[in-house]
Amino acid sequence: MIMDIGHIQLQYRRLERHHSAALQTKDDISFLDLAHALRIWTDMKHEIDALVQSKGHALRLANPSATPKPLKRMLKGGKYQYIQIASSIDSSPVKVHRLLICEGPTAKKGKECIDQMFKISQSKSPSAKASDLSYSEWLGSGIYEVSSGDEKHGQLRLSREILIKRVANMLGASHPLCVNDDQAAENRFDPYIRDLHGIQVADGYPATFYQLLEIAGDILTEFRFLLENK
Repeated sequence: MIMDIGHIQLQYRRLERHHSAALQTKDDISFLDLAHALRIWTDMKHEIDALVQSKGHALRLANPSATPKPLKRMLKGGKYQYIQIASSIDSSPVKVHRLLICEGPTAKKGKECIDQMFKISQSKSPSAKASDLSYSEWLGSGIYEVSSGDEKHGQLRLSREILIKRVANMLGASHPLCVNDDQAAENRFDPYIRDLHGIQVADGYPATFYQLLEIAGDILTEFRFLLENK
């Protein structure tokens, strides 16, 4: 079943308003409002896929480049976080562009490891590439890599959808804090989201804030064609 185009247009304008407010005000309220608006866009994913298919529209949603293999080898075996913000986020007076955040087991490897990581970040700075993914597939693509603690599968990649849902549920965007939800399969990602939320990027705001800004900006750019269907 295809959702009414008028309702999707309404949700587009809603996301646009909250995205603009978050860029301008950069406070806790605008952050939570943006997370809640994005949560709606995860719930609509199948309806949006159906609409895009019915319109014959070719999506070219951007995905960040893959984690450099030398960096993967260096991080293997220790606790780490790897985040890419590949799109440009102009949040006056701060502009976040092609940001790579990497926290890893550098202490045991010393200055040589830090120097190597710097060289990799300089030569392999994150960039976004257009993809052939459907909207649902794009939401399910990993954007936040952490060590899992599992020897057989040492790396865990959290998707855009998981990030949006857990921020909305865990940080109070869609439910009050301390109100439990029953998504046990998703709750297991909460410690990783808390760690990500603890990383300050610019103006004292967490990495989660800038990642949601990037996701919202990509959605608004790619689905602007919806506004042509009056």
